[in-house]
Amino acid sequence: MRYTDIPKEFLSYETGEAFQNCKICDRDLTQPETHYIIEKAIRKYTGYKAWDVVFEYAICINCAEGFRSELSKESVESIEKYFMTKVDVSKHTDRFRVTDEEPDLSNYTSQCLIKGLDRNEVEEYQIYGECKGNKFLYGNMPYMICGQAMDEIAQLLSDKTLDELDGFAGKYLGPSPELEGLFKGRKLVLI
Repeated sequence: MRYTDIPKEFLSYETGEAFQNCKICDRDLTQPETHYIIEKAIRKYTGYKAWDVVFEYAICINCAEGFRSELSKESVESIEKYFMTKVDVSKHTDRFRVTDEEPDLSNYTSQCLIKGLDRNEVEEYQIYGECKGNKFLYGNMPYMICGQAMDEIAQLLSDKTLDELDGFAGKYLGPSPELEGLFKGRKLVLI
């Protein structure tokens, strides 16, 4: 596992700074022992060089595990099976090989972990990163998942899980009209 400063891409789009608190429990994420995950959804506009961060948040590992335990057993098993059959583990681990060089974030987030599509080829994608205090971890994360893969994952989810995801989006990400069409259980998948 490698540690670096948090890359600009994983800073808060809103503030330009590191995330300060867990979106769920408000735990201080700046403490060196606090382990947390960052998720961002990005939408690009076809024909333009413009893009938007549709949503972003950071949650501590305890809250992430707690939320995951609320999802249906069937959904969790389906997601795990999907990843086991769709992700080329050897190709994935090659990207995470430890070297003496500073890790290059683009090696981890420029292509969809599942589909292999370049992020310049897709309209929507989500990036995931893992931090501990003010340090960014290179291990199982970071990675990028394109909208097409997110749609496939969403098709695997039970009604109970879709309701949980919609509830999370409504409570923690707000009632933004842009989010309403994006969610409805389809894109927010805490992986």
